[in-house]
Formats: sequence, structure tokens, C-alpha cells
Amino acid sequence: MAPRPIEVILRNVLAEVEPYFDVEKFYGRPPGVVLVGRYKEGPGTASPLERRLGELGYYTKATPLNASTWLLEVSPKTLEKPRWRVLINAGLFVATIGTTLAAGTMQRGGSLLRPADWLLGIPFSASIMAILLCHEMAHFFASMRHKVRATLPYFLPVPHPLLGTFGALIKMESPIPDRRALLDIGAAGPIAGFLVALPLAAVGLYYSDVVQPGAAAAGTIILGDSLIFQFLTNLIKGPLGDLDVTLHPLALAGWIGLWVTSVNMLPIGQLDGGHVSYALFGKYSIWVARAAFLLLIPLGFFWSGWFFWAFLILLVVRLRHPPPVDDTVGLTPGRRLVGWLAFAVAILTFIPAPIKILS
Repeated sequence: MAPRPIEVILRNVLAEVEPYFDVEKFYGRPPGVVLVGRYKEGPGTASPLERRLGELGYYTKATPLNASTWLLEVSPKTLEKPRWRVLINAGLFVATIGTTLAAGTMQRGGSLLRPADWLLGIPFSASIMAILLCHEMAHFFASMRHKVRATLPYFLPVPHPLLGTFGALIKMESPIPDRRALLDIGAAGPIAGFLVALPLAAVGLYYSDVVQPGAAAAGTIILGDSLIFQFLTNLIKGPLGDLDVTLHPLALAGWIGLWVTSVNMLPIGQLDGGHVSYALFGKYSIWVARAAFLLLIPLGFFWSGWFFWAFLILLVVRLRHPPPVDDTVGLTPGRRLVGWLAFAVAILTFIPAPIKILS
């Protein structure tokens, strides 16, 4: 399909924005146009304008220039996602099935050189992929509900004998309209992942073996307990005293899923917890992010991985969360409750020292 000429886009867009937006100047910026001006009734009209232009086949990105002047970038929607991008999503998904199958096989003592042994990795791989897929698709469908353009999940395969993956992510490709949408999108993934990981962990713990502490040899990986995992262990296995538990693959997948949930819920930048924090606290969320970041430093002395996370946050994630298009729309009581429930999940799944290797 031939691209629409800039003058056609301008003519269509200028006619549609007139009820919502006073245009002071405009110019073409392929593949779309840029408008500079003021919302007639304040930023509260940003979401209706974005929805109206979306119905006509345009994406809108709004950026505040000062207290009252906004820059609108309007570009035509791509009617069909580029095939190569879908192939990347599919390729990474298949690759992550492979790496998690390999991890699950090695966890059960199988050999990667014997094809039949790969069947041993199915319980772990299927479980961890289900948790990650539900987490990311919850984000995706919440984005669709609020007409926010998002990619399909990108899975991150890694040849690691314990994990097999670094998780998955989706990318937002259009602005989030308001704090209600931000809360819905941010909280959907962690809550969905938690609800899938919890029963998997419970079933896996039922089939896990209780062993004497001396059974663990040097080099054995010892996993820390979150509050919720400790509760499940005591509920299913009873008080263990000095005994240990060798986790069944389902329990290990549940443990990883719960841990990933807690890391994603750090209230920093554009992590899931950062979305929820900004939705709840607005511009004051930066203070929550700073406090959470500073907490990672002493935690790094319990587990050095927190130092890596602190470095990654400074380099990539950053502390400050950008505001949505309309920062004036408040949360409903129900959404506030969901936000606090998401943070309760973060506390229940948090592990100060997730991994230790016996020496």
C-alpha cells in the first residue's frame, strides 16, 4: 500500500484535532506530521483526541513543551506488522523453549547428547514458559484494552543450567494515555505471573524430596526463600527444622516465576513496579524509586547480583518514570486497591539473597 502524502495527512488531521487542540504551528515529518499548540480544555482532552485519531488510523505521541504547550507527533498506523518482526518473536520463543528444555534436562541429570533425555526437561520448560507467557500476554491484552500499541513478547533465551532464560518483555510503541491505563498495564503482568507460578510451586513442592543438609555437595546451588515460598513449603511439607528440600522441576519453575515477579515489581523507572508506582504516586514516585535503588546497595552484600541490577538500572532502566499523556486523570478506588495488591505480591515474593553456591 502506497504511503499517504504528507499534505493528505495534514488535511485529515487538522480537521479532526480542531475541536480538541488549538494548533499554533505544524509541519511534516515523514511518515507523519507534527503539531504544536494547546489543548482547548486542558490535557484532559488528550485521551479523546488520541482515540479519535486512532479510529482514523493514526498513532499519536504527545510531549509537553511547557505548562500549557504540547507537541503532537501524528503518524499513520502500519496496517500490517512487518513479517520479520513476527519471525523474530517466533524465533526467540522457539529458542527459549530449547534453552529451558536443556536446563530442565540437566537439572534432572540427563545428557544433552541423548535425544531421549530431553523429555526430562519438559516439566520445567513447559512451566517456566507458561509463567512468562501469561505475564507478558497480560501486559499485551491490557495494552490492547487501552489502545496502546505494543509488540508481541520477546523471549530471552540463555544457555544457563538453572534458568534457561532471562525472561521476556514487550515494548510499548505508542504513548500510555493516563494513569489508569498505566496501572492496568503495569499490574497485569506481575499479578498474572504470580497466579500461574503459585499453583505450580505448590504442586512442585508436593513432589519435591526432603533431604538431610549433608546431602548437598560443594558447588550445590542453594535457593533463598521468599515469604510466600516459605509459607507454601511449611504448609505442604510441614516444619522442616534443619532439613532441606530438593525442588521438583515444577517447584523450581514456580520459584523462578515468583522471583521474576518480585524483580519486575521494583518500583523503579519503567519496570512493572515503576508503572504501578507512578500510577499511584504520580510525580512523587521518583522518591520511591530513589529509596528502592538505595536499598539495592546494602542488599548487594547479601547477594552480589543486586550490584549488577543497580548498574543495569542506572545504565538502561533509569530511575524516573515518564508521565503519561494525561497526568490529571486519577485512579478509581478499585485500581488503587489493585496497585497496593501488586506491591503486596512484590513483598511476598521478594528474596534478599536469591542464590548461594555451597563452597
